Amino acid sequence: MTQIRLSSAFLLAGSLLFGQAPAPPPAGAAQAGAQPAPTFDDVATIQATPYKPTIQRDPFATPRDDKPLNHEDMIDDISVKGVLRRNGKSFAIVSDSRGNVRWLPVGYRFKDGEIVGITDSAVIFHQWELNTTNRSVFRTVTKTFNREEDNR
Repeated sequence: MTQIRLSSAFLLAGSLLFGQAPAPPPAGAAQAGAQPAPTFDDVATIQATPYKPTIQRDPFATPRDDKPLNHEDMIDDISVKGVLRRNGKSFAIVSDSRGNVRWLPVGYRFKDGEIVGITDSAVIFHQWELNTTNRSVFRTVTKTFNREEDNR
């Protein structure tokens, strides 16, 4: 019987020393009702995530630049037809080598230059070399209006 008392005393002392004794429930838990302990998902569980692409594209299409095609025009390939003023802004009416007629504002960029000024009789361009990235070296090109007349 003394062996049972000694072994039970050692078990009780060991559980107290190593912190394995069950903790008493908090005083507020008995009054508020027992709430279940939160459960955590198993980390090793693999969940399927469906792939939902937002952009539909043709995988066999060739990639292209983001620049629109009209920025590929060169200053030497266009002719100036006139000027248009709307809401205090001046627009140059130009025709490209494909026959497209457009209204272009000051600051419009071409492949080899940009429009820097529009007067009542001409459009002024800054033209730079195609093979350089230095935009500070340019030549000034002035194109006067070339109006198309009726062919009768």
